Amino acid sequence: MSHSSIFEAYYANPEFVDKYEEFNDSGIDVIIPVFHTNELWEVNLKSIYREIPVKRLIISDGGVIDNSIEIVSKFPRVEILDHRHFKSLGKCIAELIASVQTEHFIYLHSDVYLPSDWYINMIKYKDTYDWYGCPMNITYMYSLLHNDENRPYAGSQMGRKDAFIGVERFVGDDYVYRFEDFVFDEYVKSKGYKTGKISDTFHYHQSMYRQTSGLELNLKSINLELTKSKHEIEREIESSLNTFIKYLNSPEYFPLFTRVFKANLNHGNSELLVKFVLNNNNKFRNNKYLKIAKMELFKYQIKSFIKSLFFWQN
Repeated sequence: MSHSSIFEAYYANPEFVDKYEEFNDSGIDVIIPVFHTNELWEVNLKSIYREIPVKRLIISDGGVIDNSIEIVSKFPRVEILDHRHFKSLGKCIAELIASVQTEHFIYLHSDVYLPSDWYINMIKYKDTYDWYGCPMNITYMYSLLHNDENRPYAGSQMGRKDAFIGVERFVGDDYVYRFEDFVFDEYVKSKGYKTGKISDTFHYHQSMYRQTSGLELNLKSINLELTKSKHEIEREIESSLNTFIKYLNSPEYFPLFTRVFKANLNHGNSELLVKFVLNNNNKFRNNKYLKIAKMELFKYQIKSFIKSLFFWQN
């Protein structure tokens, strides 16, 4: 099976293929915890059954808020475990693992689509490692309203023909490649016409891989900033830091703890983190974590003080 684009694969509506029917002697249990899924849940499941000889697909219902259970229930050899009384993902996964009956098992997220030969390439390491994974190729599929007040709106525009009379003589075949929105906006205004921006509607702009001879459009990195409630921020801080304190006591995790702690500070969560450290002194099993937290708080407070002096002087 070959697709020129992963998006084509996502929306190709493939027929269901059950690899277990051909390789039932090597069937393996697959576990997936579910709270909610996305619009590709069904095609993700099809990729799982196509690639893996699924002996049992064991689903953790952690309090599903959408139709995920209804969709997965249409697939063969599915077992749904009621984990709605658990409050954490970790506990749901631990109970899923406890339910596994095959010598090896596969743990997947609900938003994972498996490429061709995934299982063939994974299973060959079963005697080399006892727990292992592979890199993720992330598909970003968020719709984000983008309003740039510093440049004209572009991508879906409408204009008066008369406002552009002579534009073919003004614009030469030379430099206008990226900033055409500025150039045409400026041209219209120079002719005494009015330019503007509206907010009554919008368009979808797609930024994704496509073949081209002039520019390599492979996405290297992307940064997503999500809007979170104060409650969710507090829950994330408490759960992530408590995970280190209770479960990750090895020195190899100290650098990661430092990065997590600093990242929260840099996102303006200093008051929450001060409160957390003060309230959890007695919970730090490894005093190294406590020293790291206090040191990072101290450095942050010093930087904030110096910055406040700089702005006061100006």
